[in-house]
Amino acid sequence: MAPLSQRDGGRHGERLPEEAPRSGIIRRVRDDLRGGRNVELYLTVTLSLCIAILSVFDVVNIKVVGAATLAVLALLAASGVASRHQAGEIRGRLDQLTADISGDVPADRFLKPRMPALDDEMAAATEIGLVGVTLTRTVRDLLPTLDRRLRKGASIRVVVIDPEGSARADAVARSRGADKRDFYQPRLDSTIDLLRVLASAAPDESALELRVLPYVPTFGMCLVDPGEAHGRIHVEMYQHQTIEKNPSFSLRADRDNPWYQLFARQFETLWDGARPFQLIVTE
Repeated sequence: MAPLSQRDGGRHGERLPEEAPRSGIIRRVRDDLRGGRNVELYLTVTLSLCIAILSVFDVVNIKVVGAATLAVLALLAASGVASRHQAGEIRGRLDQLTADISGDVPADRFLKPRMPALDDEMAAATEIGLVGVTLTRTVRDLLPTLDRRLRKGASIRVVVIDPEGSARADAVARSRGADKRDFYQPRLDSTIDLLRVLASAAPDESALELRVLPYVPTFGMCLVDPGEAHGRIHVEMYQHQTIEKNPSFSLRADRDNPWYQLFARQFETLWDGARPFQLIVTE
């Protein structure tokens, strides 16, 4: 058995049970004051204690005590107002979080006035799909990126309306300010010329394919690695008889099933329903 002095020393070195909560309260008060939290409550407690002590020892007259009491009540009222404002802010944030989780979000957070810049997303893509009426601006803007991806062995599939069919007249009928049947013909010719430039420089002739639709698609699409977990699909909805910007939205393979898979299948449906258009002209 250990000597009595060692046992007593062990007891003296032990922390009393009530010391832990006391130190915890002191630490909490110190942290609140440093962070500027609950300052009005601590002032209220301090003033109340001072008033009580001064009243007991009759150090101050009744007028001073009354004024101090009113000051304490004012602090309590201010604290209550602040608490209500904080509770309102917290309630609003919780409501917004609930709406986000349930999918009930404002349209402006989902629909965008234009597709995002695609160069960065395509920088390492191995499979790219494009769908549109003419895609003239899209192909022109992405020309350097598409060229680099083709040289790295990527596969690119493009779908536009048939430059030789009735789809041109249908596109004109849906467009405001277009009054000639061949209104879209120059745009289609420009797109085809640019694709031919890309195809001529591609290491594999089958890497870049073009197909043409006999009708006008109701939406345009850009697919980046659609079969991969990091895949992206950007959709642009076409309008009728207006010059307003077309709304668009983006889908992610790792987040937006089943809608992502739906539009991935829609691309394949459009591709299967379009006829191949030869880009490399052989003499």
